[in-house]
Amino acid sequence: MKNPLRHLAVAFRTWLGWRQEPGVFRLRDAAMQFHRVVLPGRWLARAAVRKLARASMAQRERDGAYRITLPGEGGLVFFWPAAPDVNLWYLVEQETDPRNPHCYWTAPVMLTPGSRVLDVGACEGLFAFRCLRRGLAREVVAFEPSPRMAPLLQRGAEANGVADRVRVVAAAVGARRGTVAFDLSGGEQAGHLAEGAAGNALVPGTTIDDFCAEDGIQLGPHDLIKADAEGADLDVLKGAERSLRRGSPQVAVTTYHAEAHAREMVAWLRAVQPRYRFRLKGFSFWTPRPRPVLLVASALEQAR
Repeated sequence: MKNPLRHLAVAFRTWLGWRQEPGVFRLRDAAMQFHRVVLPGRWLARAAVRKLARASMAQRERDGAYRITLPGEGGLVFFWPAAPDVNLWYLVEQETDPRNPHCYWTAPVMLTPGSRVLDVGACEGLFAFRCLRRGLAREVVAFEPSPRMAPLLQRGAEANGVADRVRVVAAAVGARRGTVAFDLSGGEQAGHLAEGAAGNALVPGTTIDDFCAEDGIQLGPHDLIKADAEGADLDVLKGAERSLRRGSPQVAVTTYHAEAHAREMVAWLRAVQPRYRFRLKGFSFWTPRPRPVLLVASALEQAR
């Protein structure tokens, strides 16, 4: 059970520590949905169940997967491997509500109809599908290592009529290429790279730089690397160093999986690409201690 006063104190100290980096972690960004950081989890869970019921329709498929339809998003569809639960609402909300700090497509990220998006940890594909249906990208390369989720991701692309602009790559992305162990014991949404853990699947691994070189892709400042790699997020960036140096693509990456990631990512990205402007958003309410949720970076002049 969370201790509200302790969470408040941790979050406040963390935010104060960023004051030496003006403009990176602004107070209004630190306060995004801060009530969730201090309110009891059971209250949040009850509200999430009600919101999911209002915002979605679920239909069980023959293979046991669930087809989830979002009427408020123009009938957007995705497929989920289990019955909807409280966590599914948080997933839907982070992709559809710009007030959620986990939402990737807020400023300074600016996508255009000509943007290419590399979606690392695409999971069910909501981010990819919304980008394409809203005309915010010409192509999404969706990396999803989970043997269960990758086919559901492809099915969702077909159901949304964007299969011709989504490339599903069934591979993990990190700092080096080669076969890697993937642990699914925490569920599909929390699958992560792991060494030697029981029950792991062996999946192919690649890096952003290797993939782009082999595919003839040159990322530019209007393109986006989006990553939610369940702890391998910094490795994803390190495996994209050449692309970041040469093309300064925009970045939207989760920072809450490790205590030090926010600091390490800002420092590393600043050294690799001095043109970047940074924005940290929100505090996690689902981790033992609150941590910054998302880092976005852009070199576009309009992002100043």
